[in-house]
Amino acid sequence: MIADYVSKLSKLMGASVKKSVSPDLKKLNEFTMLHFTGPEVLKECITRSDKEIGGYSTVSLDWDRKERAAHFHGNLSLDLPPSRPEVQRSGYAMFRTRDPPKNFLDEETYWDWQTLSHVALRVKGDRRKYLVNIQSKTALPTEIHQHRLFLYNPGEWEVAVIPINQFLLTHWGRVESLQEVEKDKVRTIGIGLLDRRYGPYSLYVDWIKAISDDEAERYIAEGRAKAAKSTNPELLLEKRIAESRKREMEL
Repeated sequence: MIADYVSKLSKLMGASVKKSVSPDLKKLNEFTMLHFTGPEVLKECITRSDKEIGGYSTVSLDWDRKERAAHFHGNLSLDLPPSRPEVQRSGYAMFRTRDPPKNFLDEETYWDWQTLSHVALRVKGDRRKYLVNIQSKTALPTEIHQHRLFLYNPGEWEVAVIPINQFLLTHWGRVESLQEVEKDKVRTIGIGLLDRRYGPYSLYVDWIKAISDDEAERYIAEGRAKAAKSTNPELLLEKRIAESRKREMEL
């Protein structure tokens, strides 16, 4: 009986002191950080806006029954708080995953993406300029890696694929360096809006994953096949540009 107790305690302690959460070895093609399968998943995220500095932007992350997805929405305002003259810039809103819990030794824990190469997001958005934010181990806690979330088919569901090595390290919205994401020390991921435009914004999110090269190629191929059948002017323009570049390479 005592031996069983010691064995269980050892396993518990071993699990608790792990510093990183790696993808399942049987599923190296992807690692899901968020999948909004129901309203209960919203608890895994937090929202923030410039109201923290006295601004006037609003932000909500709700469960949408019709879309069966999370709805990131609100109204962006660039107005500065009159009572805080030190604030020279306002107008942001975002959501992200919560900080991972510390381990048994009170040490920080991380996601480990070393076997993965891209971030993929299934989203349905408007024409605003959203950013994907990755927080990893950096010199300053306010530094994050960012990349534009390009939406080629606003108003329709699509999968956006972004190479992890193309994220740029930023500090308060300004590019700091070309330092790449430490893929074995990722803490949070989320989406933000900082496009310096007044007005409403709306983005539905189904899931966010880190994926392999093979999975990235599959999603990109599916997107191209969809674009080939689409009558959307933006997708048709993208198709013509791609065909033009292909002809140039063949000359």
